[in-house]
Amino acid sequence: MGSAKTRLLLSLICILFMPLAVAQQISVNQQIWSADVIRPSGQPVIPLFDGWFLNADGTRTLCYSFFNLNTEQSLTIPLGEKNYLSDDRFSAQLPTHFDPLPPRYRHKFCVFTVTVPANFSVNETIVWHLSSANENLSVPGHIKAPFVLDEPSSAGRGEIAPSIKFTKNSEGVRGRKGSTRETPIVGRVGEAVELSAWIEHPDEEVWVGWAKHAGPGTVGFDEIEYTMAPNGEPARVQATFSEPGRYLIRLQSINDTAAFEFYCCHSNAYINVDIN
Repeated sequence: MGSAKTRLLLSLICILFMPLAVAQQISVNQQIWSADVIRPSGQPVIPLFDGWFLNADGTRTLCYSFFNLNTEQSLTIPLGEKNYLSDDRFSAQLPTHFDPLPPRYRHKFCVFTVTVPANFSVNETIVWHLSSANENLSVPGHIKAPFVLDEPSSAGRGEIAPSIKFTKNSEGVRGRKGSTRETPIVGRVGEAVELSAWIEHPDEEVWVGWAKHAGPGTVGFDEIEYTMAPNGEPARVQATFSEPGRYLIRLQSINDTAAFEFYCCHSNAYINVDIN
């Protein structure tokens, strides 16, 4: 009986102090890592390292992702002292825009990659530094064996990443390294621009998600994510841009968002857009 009263008292205390908890930013050094640290706004973006995979030519590719601890607030973190890699020998399409926490699949998986040469040592690291909400955070990428990923397919799970192509008759690309449409699509401020890509997959349905990866202004999508039948009509989205400049839009596809949690098998594609 005493235990039941104690639990009831603790529940009442939590309810009474909930508004204060929602408004208060919690320093990373003081956080207990559970769902309780997620807030509507005011929290930092956590840089993550998903793992790495071997390429056919002997090089390795490192996968980085992020976890925005805010359910409503997106953040913009420009490249520079608050958003950079520790080793400038390697190029990467670092994101500068960070969407709020996805409610279904918890964080953004492998949003960019870094490919390292075959002689990259298991003791070397490439660190992604990301600062937001007064927190200076970083995560090391490496090629240690426990972090190896299935790519672009998993024999154990019987899954394969979707193939994405920018024109109907071009060759598709599977996997997290993805492909980039270098020739930009051109549009105007405030006018909807249609973005599209053809997706092929053996399943009857795939998930498609669109996001701003980088660029000067805000981007509105008529649909941020949806499911569709592959192997036919292209995946489409109407995007509206608030300011002129060069944008990079990230497209991700996987057979089902539940498969994200098994770290296989999704594909990335990136589309350049010039807004006048």
